[in-house]
Amino acid sequence: MNFTPRDDEEVDGPAVAYVNPWTELNLGLWMLFAGATLFLMLRLYVKVTRRHGLWYDDYILTASWMLLLANNALIVHEFATGYVLKDTTESWDDRMHILINISSCGTLIGQAWTKTAFGVTLLRISNQWQQWVLWFCIVTMNLYMVLKVFFQWAKVCDKESYDVWYRLNFCIGWQFRDSFKEGGNVYNIIMDFIFATFPWLITRGLEMRRVEKIGLCATMSLGMIVAIVSAIRIAWKDNGNERDAYYIWRNGVSQVWYSSEITGTIIVQCIPILRPIVQSFHTSLTSKKLGSTTDAQSTTWLSKFSGNRVSTGVNNNGTAMLADERGLGGDNNTNNDRVELRDIPEEPAESWREVPTSSWPLDDAKYEPEPLPHSDSWALPGGESRSGRSLDVEQDRGSHSSIGFDVEPVREQGLSPPPRRLAQ
Repeated sequence: MNFTPRDDEEVDGPAVAYVNPWTELNLGLWMLFAGATLFLMLRLYVKVTRRHGLWYDDYILTASWMLLLANNALIVHEFATGYVLKDTTESWDDRMHILINISSCGTLIGQAWTKTAFGVTLLRISNQWQQWVLWFCIVTMNLYMVLKVFFQWAKVCDKESYDVWYRLNFCIGWQFRDSFKEGGNVYNIIMDFIFATFPWLITRGLEMRRVEKIGLCATMSLGMIVAIVSAIRIAWKDNGNERDAYYIWRNGVSQVWYSSEITGTIIVQCIPILRPIVQSFHTSLTSKKLGSTTDAQSTTWLSKFSGNRVSTGVNNNGTAMLADERGLGGDNNTNNDRVELRDIPEEPAESWREVPTSSWPLDDAKYEPEPLPHSDSWALPGGESRSGRSLDVEQDRGSHSSIGFDVEPVREQGLSPPPRRLAQ
């Protein structure tokens, strides 16, 4: 069956009013176009921002998208300005026939260009013999498209309605014309299957993990879906299109089917390029999730080892001391201000080293530093302490921690050396 209307068909019986497919046509065409636009813009965005640059396949896809936009606008214009006849007694004028031929040629070119773009993409990652096969497919597919466009404007022998001024001055048989057009549709489906299976041949010799190979091939082989859709469309067309009330409606729906082949080919070629965006989104989502749970995890991770929470206070001498939340540690007889470990300012790196005793003031000469305990877990290499302040803690209630977190105690030896004691 051919969905291109013919005026020479005889209609028996009374006139039948046609159903207008205006709503279904616009929803189908523009929703598919919106999806193709979104994926193509994301593809170009990744190519530009990642500084990979645009290549021939990107330009071909962009040209196909522009052709798709113009063709959709032309089809909508046709259905708005006379394509939908009132009933079976009316027919199209020359203007409408010219617009129908132009939109049909636009569909043929769009089908060939989108598949050509995918073939050009495969050329970049294929070896020599694979490139010869791809070039054969690309050239023959485009030659078939040119011939179909050429025959679209030819006259049909023994058909008076096709012997008009706007057609080329030669004629072809009606049966040959239909067979050639259907053969082109079948050849497009074969090309979809070939291009969809090519990534499996190309990645077979690559040094990649099997999971990565399967993922890459699966995304690049989504064109198989387009081939299946095209096959369903051809089978649906073969059911016939009688001149009943839904004759025009089926013609409008067929335009959506043809557009789905073009938009689907654009989308499946853009999906493998969008991996950086998916990775960036996953990283951002993970970072937000970790940020919202960091405080809770940092205070509860060591709760398995102890039921006490450690905080710190500052005594009258300015020395930090640890105490648990239940008030079991520290000096309760003094007026202490309780602060968290995160609130203790960290001294600059210049103060990490011990000050020589020769440079001490005279009134502090009676103080001598005491060697660090062997088991001090906060000591730096060489027995030096990171902070000038010492943490006074009970001998049986130590803690491994870091500044900035309120953590649970671990029953080991104290965190830091005892304070300097008065020389005798």
